[in-house]
Amino acid sequence: MSEVQLNIALEKIENPLQQALAEGRFVYLAECHAPEDERSLPQAAERIMPLAEKMWSFDDLCGGLAILDLPESPFSAIELLSALPENNRNRNCAFLSGSGRNADDIANELKHAAGAGIENITAVSGDAFPRTLKQCRSRQYTDSIKSLQMMHDADSFFTGSTINPFHYRADTLWGTLGNFKRKLAAGSDFIVVQSGWDMLQIQTLSWYMLRNRFYTPYLVRLTLLTPDKVERIVAGEVPGLRISRDFRKLLEQELCGNSAQFEAAQYRRLELQAAGARLMGASGVIVSGANYPGKAEIVARKLRSALAEFKSFDHWLDEYNQHQAGVEMTNSLHNYRLYDRILRRNYPFEEPPAGNDPGEFPISRKERIGQKLRKMFFSNAHCYRASRDRLMKKILASCRGCQHCRLPEHEFVCVENCPKGLEYGPCGGVREDGKCEIGNFECVHVKIVRYSSHRKPHLE
Repeated sequence: MSEVQLNIALEKIENPLQQALAEGRFVYLAECHAPEDERSLPQAAERIMPLAEKMWSFDDLCGGLAILDLPESPFSAIELLSALPENNRNRNCAFLSGSGRNADDIANELKHAAGAGIENITAVSGDAFPRTLKQCRSRQYTDSIKSLQMMHDADSFFTGSTINPFHYRADTLWGTLGNFKRKLAAGSDFIVVQSGWDMLQIQTLSWYMLRNRFYTPYLVRLTLLTPDKVERIVAGEVPGLRISRDFRKLLEQELCGNSAQFEAAQYRRLELQAAGARLMGASGVIVSGANYPGKAEIVARKLRSALAEFKSFDHWLDEYNQHQAGVEMTNSLHNYRLYDRILRRNYPFEEPPAGNDPGEFPISRKERIGQKLRKMFFSNAHCYRASRDRLMKKILASCRGCQHCRLPEHEFVCVENCPKGLEYGPCGGVREDGKCEIGNFECVHVKIVRYSSHRKPHLE
């Protein structure tokens, strides 16, 4: 991999987003991406300029763009951001995807960003959905933690990472939290909470961060629902998003009204989510659906109204429960809660809550025997060349072959069996039942957590 050689302008450009997060001011970013039908970068930038200019006018909310890096877009998020006016580039954040990129590709994107004076970058591994398992395995992925490490080593970026806290299985949640810790250790300066509606899990994340003294600012990604988005979510076409049967019925009831009533219900939901996130400690929101100037203006007004309306947690909670009619937002079939009394009170600073012990996760007799055999044969596999005992590794550990064997580091589970090849933890798309987002098999990293629980690790 080539080293990242950064050509940085001598004049330091202000970073309003970084300053706002440091000062505790509320941040509002509108989500967008490069227009798919544009083949000219200047024309693509011109298409999003009206939205950008509208967002930059919201000084009180530190308005800006969250530019997504999508495989189907003709230009990367960093390319698109570099085509916007230089003096406002750092009011925005580019999302750098590892999908379809190796380490050298990531390094080249970072060179481009540094040369353009772009500092705010959030690293993501990238979606696999809706590719087949075969297509996903054949595609290059760079783990977001690797991208974070590269940005941290460059020492010229204000780096973000993502977390999907909307899980209710203990093994899936603990795998996600373990990955979250690694991202913070890799130098993440701020966090983006992936899209979801369950304020219970937002408060759980806030309590977890405070208990562990993680004082990293975080932004909550919210979705302004439209009828077509509801259909996609109900059909399971949005990775990492899940809703309960009761919430689905509530949305269907809202759809039964006229379009104005449905829209009003969604704006009120957005207001309550944003105000609740702020009261729980969030530094701002990223809104998906505020994708043109008029709608961005309406959202800004709603956010200002909500922040002014709700000054206390108890007032907000009463209104939130009334709007939701007591409906659980997401399925909780396995019913694991990291903390008790969530969404009943604000954080009890005088007595930090202890996390509930998830206990030992179930391991079958066959899995126990397999673990003993793998430990017997491969306990020092990381000390030898990766090709040693390849056939035995393939039989006992479904080894796919790599340059450096990491079986002893991952409970003797081959992480190369992750379709994306992610090494450090589950991606945001892992299903509620702990299975991979594109295959009918258990997520590799959820399996690692299950196996590790029998060694009684200190989970928190």
